[in-house]
Amino acid sequence: MKTFFNILDKRSAKFIWRLALLIVLALSCLSAAVGKLIHIELLYFFPITLTSWYGSRKSGVILSLTSSVIILLIDGLHSEFAAIKLVSYGIPYAVGFSALAILITNFRDVHRQEVIAADTDKLTNIWNSRGFYAELANELLRSIRYKHKFSLAYIDIDNFKYVNDSRGHAEGDKLLIEVAHCLKSSLRKTDSVARLGGDEFACLFPESGLKASKAAFAKASAELKSKMIRHQWPVSFSVGLVTFESMPIDIQEAIKVADELMYSVKNADKDNIYYKVWRG
Repeated sequence: MKTFFNILDKRSAKFIWRLALLIVLALSCLSAAVGKLIHIELLYFFPITLTSWYGSRKSGVILSLTSSVIILLIDGLHSEFAAIKLVSYGIPYAVGFSALAILITNFRDVHRQEVIAADTDKLTNIWNSRGFYAELANELLRSIRYKHKFSLAYIDIDNFKYVNDSRGHAEGDKLLIEVAHCLKSSLRKTDSVARLGGDEFACLFPESGLKASKAAFAKASAELKSKMIRHQWPVSFSVGLVTFESMPIDIQEAIKVADELMYSVKNADKDNIYYKVWRG
């Protein structure tokens, strides 16, 4: 069932709408065939739920009303139609199905907001470690499947503690927000940026070899230095950027390789970027 929903997650709203209509049509044919021997009206919940969750509130309500009309018309095939049926039979279905559609879309919206909040760093408004690790795991799976490279940068702010202690936590927070903004705005739209905790950040470069990721990060590095000088923050950056030509065992190994490369910069002269091609 998880695989089924994963497939639906990747489909367009138009595809989901057509699939839901197809299910409604199938249920209509089944209902017309069996008559009053079997009541299958509640099965319409499935296509309504489908289109409400993956589509819009409007599409969910439209399908609800459509299903209600179909149920009423099919019932008329097997018994004499009367106006009272519209009130006692059709309207309750229309109201019930529509209410279901609205409840599902409301729940979906709240759920999505909670998921985004859980994966977002509250201070900098970029990925936190949880969100970033999920992105990295997906990229690792894609890289294994399609046999392409990816690159990962691990970034530590040198002398951040000095700024935090001497100028206050508010100034330290301002610095972190500026770093996040610089990375997010200067890297490519396909790249992912995260604050892993404290003064450590990470960047993921999907489907990028050393040359491409090096060029992409060069722009971000120049922007970071410019902003630090402008704000008179006495900090620099130790960066380890690893290109994975062979795939790591898991995301923990990928993070470890990049983290160790970053610390080799920090233990040497700081304020530098070390590059590495990892082949296992």
